[in-house]
Amino acid sequence: MSSFTPEELAKAEQILDSVRDEWLEREGVTAVDLGFKWSKGQMTGLLSLRVHVAKKKDVTDLDESELFPEEVDGLPVDVIEATYAPQALVDVKPEAAVEGRGIRWDDIPLGVSIGCKYSTAGTLGAKVIDLESGDEMILSNWHVLAGRQDVEPGLAIWQPGWIDGGTRAENTIAELARWVLGPFDAAVARLNGSRPVQTKTIEGRAIEQLTIPGLGMLVWKSSRSSGFTEGFVDGIKMMVPLNYGGAGVYMLEKVFRIIPRPGSIPGEISMGGDSGAVWVDEESGKAVGLHFAGEVGNTPEHALAHDIGSVLETLKVRLPGQPPSAQEPPAKEPPAQKPPAKKPPSTSRPPSGRTVSRRSFWDDLSHFLRRLFGKKK
Repeated sequence: MSSFTPEELAKAEQILDSVRDEWLEREGVTAVDLGFKWSKGQMTGLLSLRVHVAKKKDVTDLDESELFPEEVDGLPVDVIEATYAPQALVDVKPEAAVEGRGIRWDDIPLGVSIGCKYSTAGTLGAKVIDLESGDEMILSNWHVLAGRQDVEPGLAIWQPGWIDGGTRAENTIAELARWVLGPFDAAVARLNGSRPVQTKTIEGRAIEQLTIPGLGMLVWKSSRSSGFTEGFVDGIKMMVPLNYGGAGVYMLEKVFRIIPRPGSIPGEISMGGDSGAVWVDEESGKAVGLHFAGEVGNTPEHALAHDIGSVLETLKVRLPGQPPSAQEPPAKEPPAQKPPAKKPPSTSRPPSGRTVSRRSFWDDLSHFLRRLFGKKK
């Protein structure tokens, strides 16, 4: 995890909020976030405002109006070349599934092929519970489980997805229930009971609880096309506009970026067909993000995911290990405190205030009158 204090991150987020909208309106900008600054292809330990652009240009080729400041309120600014896109669309053929993830499963693990007639194939990310009915559901992306603006509830969801052969009625495991496209790319489908869905991935790793994604966090996911992959969170608080073809361009929010772990062997962490997978914090074993996009072209390998807590809250579902009445794991209650022992009443004075008897009152009054008028002679 990062060594930045909560106060440093809060201040940096305020600075990001002050420039985000203006920067996103600039031509060629693909995203804006908060993360580690890069220098000559190497990640530094500096916290920075980051502008992602489709193509970096030499400073000498830019007009003054196109330049970004070197810093804002003392926070460095970094310009990163990167373009992003969803990773399971009807007109985009995903890579071949690996490790048997594209086959039909009778007892379905997480991380395998899933889809509908409007998408090629994506990934079954998690089993979730409907907050209202308690029904079992499955979580993935809008562009995996819905795929069209005019989609209606009840759409058949197949396992595996249609590009992996799951087009027959017997492959239907759920019906589309709820979805959102902007500010998230997410959907849930209600299981029909034809085949059970596990709460563990194909590797046997449980996805039952959640936590908040953090800068510098080591994470992993289990997905249809790239299989089991490990990554490193290098950016948070991202907003990114994505083109969903006929559905239009949508601004996605509460996004964090994952890159290959520093020092690891170069490899894919995000491929077509991985959409809908869940990123998990390695240390706690808790879910942190819903994968929905990756890099385009020859830009360095990376992946994008939504903060999963925000997604679950929007769709009114929870993970199986969460309390039924809450979207977030409850904070630990402080240990019960024993009430302070009562002191025994003092024998020299009353326990609270002074209590006077009727006789002492008249004695005091008589003494007062004698002092006021004097003794009778």
